[in-house]
Amino acid sequence: MAAAPPPQIDVYASLPLNVALGPDLFLESTNWRSVHCLTLPLGKLNALQFSQRLAYKWIRYAIGVVVGAEGHLSTSPDSLNVVDYNAVLPAESIVLHYNTTNEERRRMFPVDPNIERTDVTSSVHTNRRDQFRTEISERDGKHCILTGFGEMYCDAVHFLPHSKGDMYISTYTQHRSRDHTRSDIIQEIDSIRNGLFLNSSAHRALGKDLAFLMTPNFAMNTNDIDPTAPPREKRCTSHVFGDDESLPISSLCPGFRIRIHDTPAYPPAILFDAVYACAVLHHFGTQSLKDSVTATWKDTFYPGGVVTVAQAEYKGITDERATIAERKQNQDLERDTRHETRHRPDTFDMLLTLPYAMVPRDELQAVLKEAKEKAEAAEQKHVQEKVDAWMRQITAV
Repeated sequence: MAAAPPPQIDVYASLPLNVALGPDLFLESTNWRSVHCLTLPLGKLNALQFSQRLAYKWIRYAIGVVVGAEGHLSTSPDSLNVVDYNAVLPAESIVLHYNTTNEERRRMFPVDPNIERTDVTSSVHTNRRDQFRTEISERDGKHCILTGFGEMYCDAVHFLPHSKGDMYISTYTQHRSRDHTRSDIIQEIDSIRNGLFLNSSAHRALGKDLAFLMTPNFAMNTNDIDPTAPPREKRCTSHVFGDDESLPISSLCPGFRIRIHDTPAYPPAILFDAVYACAVLHHFGTQSLKDSVTATWKDTFYPGGVVTVAQAEYKGITDERATIAERKQNQDLERDTRHETRHRPDTFDMLLTLPYAMVPRDELQAVLKEAKEKAEAAEQKHVQEKVDAWMRQITAV
């Protein structure tokens, strides 16, 4: 008799077939289909203990950041039979459905399955990249915000990879924005708000085996993570997903409260959610979810086409060269302006020319010729006087 498969939780969500339809057609039931999104082995889920008190809340958050919409877990495909978020996980396999309202369906923007984080910082150095590292390091006190390792052991790590470019992060943050002031929208991939200062081990693991959970969020309060904490206290907690023995887990500090501040200089919550979604997708995402999202959303993720790492680096170099050329052009213009200002006739000079402004051209030329001849005669007389004085000195000797 074959052994029973290990128990697991399968999570389904409705995803659109076409995102280019008008607002009314977009919500038609024929444009939506149920997709198997996550498979959560109960053994691994219990071992991770991300939410020791309320695991269902964590599952709700995990699927929400993956599909990019807020909703509720239910045991049926409709919004009925919402799960008891205070219940403990079952011992047997179950199927859950993540249901969203029409308003949330309009907002839906899933995580890109092809974010493809790079493992190390690019070897191509530009002033823009160097400035990114300098600003991140100074903001985070020149130490890893997770472990406190010194600057020489750390990297300035992009949440959304540098290779994705400015348009990518602008599109992503505009669609994922939850701030009514829209202050969580980021226009530049090398913005200080798209990074943290992390030790090299944490850099390699980020978005795969390491992520940071921001609480409170739409599904969880902070006391769901730490029962001693106030429910609405803002906190960022490190979560380690992997059990890879090659990972120095001590350098990833699972369950550690990292040092960040709720200021405009730090990444917005939607970027922490993006990294968390990547880790969830890496460990629990199904191929059907990845295929569905890629097929439906690729043109939205990459309106200008997919950009390779090499293309992104080349664009970065050419953009920097263009910036330097523009700066030089502006400097030349400023220098020419200063030169022109210094050599431009002043007000007194202009007043001296007024008596000649109304003189007929022929008379003016005659006056100028006479003035020239007088000047030449005066100069000649001056020279002759110097010669005569010199000759008298020689004769006297």
